[in-house]
Amino acid sequence: MRLSGYQFVMKKYLCLSLILSLLVLFSCKKTEEKIIPGNTPPPDYTQPESLRRNFITKSYIGLIGRESSDEEFNSAKSILDNGNFDANSRRSVINEILSKDEFYSREFEIARINLLNGLDTLQIRDFINTFEYLLTLPSFEDQWPLIETELARTYNLQNSEIDLLNGSANIAEVHRRCLDNNFYDQINMGSLNFVIACFQNLLLRNPTTYEAEQGVSMIDGFNAILFLQAGQSKRDFQDIFISSDDYFEGQVQLIFNRFLFRLPNSEEMSGYADSYRNSQDYKALLSEILSSDEYAGLE
Repeated sequence: MRLSGYQFVMKKYLCLSLILSLLVLFSCKKTEEKIIPGNTPPPDYTQPESLRRNFITKSYIGLIGRESSDEEFNSAKSILDNGNFDANSRRSVINEILSKDEFYSREFEIARINLLNGLDTLQIRDFINTFEYLLTLPSFEDQWPLIETELARTYNLQNSEIDLLNGSANIAEVHRRCLDNNFYDQINMGSLNFVIACFQNLLLRNPTTYEAEQGVSMIDGFNAILFLQAGQSKRDFQDIFISSDDYFEGQVQLIFNRFLFRLPNSEEMSGYADSYRNSQDYKALLSEILSSDEYAGLE
């Protein structure tokens, strides 16, 4: 039977509608995703290779003062590639560097640079030799108690690196020893200069008028209050200072300034300082900051 023009158009319209409906039906069909156990995501080739190389190089230089060997570089590169340069792979590389004995030498060197005007270990040894020699001279017998005290302080300073390595001292104790010696006393002569230097060197700020007054009184042997803690000696001042909340905040600032070339904002300061105060783990603080996207060059 021959179709009229109207019927032909309607039939063609109905066929097209049916085809479109089927297309919509199949396009809206839900696709069920399957997770394959143990599957490793492909490398992200949008990240420049230079980012990983730069991360390894600057981490080695910043933490232990030298570039990586070929073997160390290849090991670190493999870790970063396998982890697709994510935070965990970066943390693994940082922790590997922190496990090297050279890290402790570098930290003691930085402490001597920042607190003791770059005092050389040979100069420390020379002072020890001098004090030991004076203890053999009868003409200095009246001063032997004072010389023995200075000798003990200098021995503590000299042993800082090995004590860091064997775990008998942490970085805070090393900082205290860098304040507790004849070298620091000579660089910052007088109680007021000593207090100001401690605040500037380790907190990156000057003391308030109250902090300066109380610090001087405590160092001079009078009862005083610093950071809500009572003391009446130079050793008390050092112990209170190094264990204060301000000290931990100062360390966060110093690490940010050293590796990120900026100071932390209030949220970063609070979070990292609280974590460091609670854990007393300086390496963990470094690892957390240096595994960040910012340090990796991803921000």
